[in-house]
Amino acid sequence: MLRFALKSMATRRAKLVMTALSVVIAAGVALLAYNVSTQVSEGIVNTAAKYDIIIGPSGSATQLAMNTMFFTDKPLGTLPYSLVEELNRSGRVNAAIPFSMGDSFNAAPIVGTDPALLEGKAVKSGRIFSAPLEAVAGSAVAAAYRLKPGDEIVTSHGLSGEGSSHAETPLTVVGVLARTDTAYDNAVFTPVSTIWALHDHGEDHDHGGGDEDDAEPHAGEADAGASDAHRDHAARETGDDDREICAVLVRSKSLNDYAALMSAYGDNSDYLAINPNTVLREVMDNVDLSRTIVYALCAVILVMNLFVVSVIAVLNMVDSRREIALMRLIGIGMDKIDRLYLLQNAITGAAAVALSLLFAHLCLLAMRGFVASMGIVLNAWHVYPAEWLILLGVFLLTLLPTTILTRRMARQDAGATGH
Repeated sequence: MLRFALKSMATRRAKLVMTALSVVIAAGVALLAYNVSTQVSEGIVNTAAKYDIIIGPSGSATQLAMNTMFFTDKPLGTLPYSLVEELNRSGRVNAAIPFSMGDSFNAAPIVGTDPALLEGKAVKSGRIFSAPLEAVAGSAVAAAYRLKPGDEIVTSHGLSGEGSSHAETPLTVVGVLARTDTAYDNAVFTPVSTIWALHDHGEDHDHGGGDEDDAEPHAGEADAGASDAHRDHAARETGDDDREICAVLVRSKSLNDYAALMSAYGDNSDYLAINPNTVLREVMDNVDLSRTIVYALCAVILVMNLFVVSVIAVLNMVDSRREIALMRLIGIGMDKIDRLYLLQNAITGAAAVALSLLFAHLCLLAMRGFVASMGIVLNAWHVYPAEWLILLGVFLLTLLPTTILTRRMARQDAGATGH
């Protein structure tokens, strides 16, 4: 029967291709919508769970959350590094992690921070940074530029990768993170003191060729010929509190400590204190609304697909009347004919849903580079269990029209025989 079914399908391959194509488009869009929305939601939830307070300059809460959690958007401004020391002295925090961002490596953001930010992140090769001008590359950045421990990278001012170059102070890659499928894959991490050193050096470089007395020194600047370690030591020794960061990521010790910190810094007009989980939940509400709209559109597409498949099935059965009559003439029962056409549709439907899965995930692969610029990282080959349920539902829909038609023909045939 299988051989006969395949030969019969070959005679109607144009209609079967149309059927398969309509299924691939409908199911592929549904799979893509579900996969993207689920990965984005999971990424937001997992990222927000690590810190309960983020303190930054006054401004947009969403911008602060997106900047510090996903390394996208521009920082709101700067804060004195003394805020980190103040938080650590308060006794209310388990961690107060400095965050600074303003430079880039080929458009990959350079994040100035503390090793604690990478806590829980596996290192694929090398180690975590421990000194100024050392860097740890995210897996996607390392793969794109074939970075490995020992390589040097030249950063540039600004987040576009087109700003003035820090060619005289390259960073040494000391480690590469394992793949996380988060925004960490698309960034480069270095001590916050590296950011100060690069900006100190960049200030001297920008004014190079002019009178040294005319150049305004950068906050925390030491002698340009001194080592970075000496520069940081000199800043601490002189009590210089002008070293700047963009935000502080905080893990408080208890609920009472959380409330006290939010009150102390949230009521200060110079600061913006947010709960990243709350802010990102609001973002997720918008994502959920968009997802509902997309799902509604997918439902419409699936209904249209069912209509198209039904029309094609009717045309196939009309074209097959002579073939069915010939089979009935040689003594083949309608039950076998029924199974034959169901087998043909099952083959077409199975091929279509398999291609739908491939189509959806190839689209995810193509989208990765584009959405990475928005701080969203997609695993192109991650398949959720619900996707198999969607495919099963679409597969059953492809069988429905033929099942109804063949059953109707069988009843008509039985009625005619009985009469």
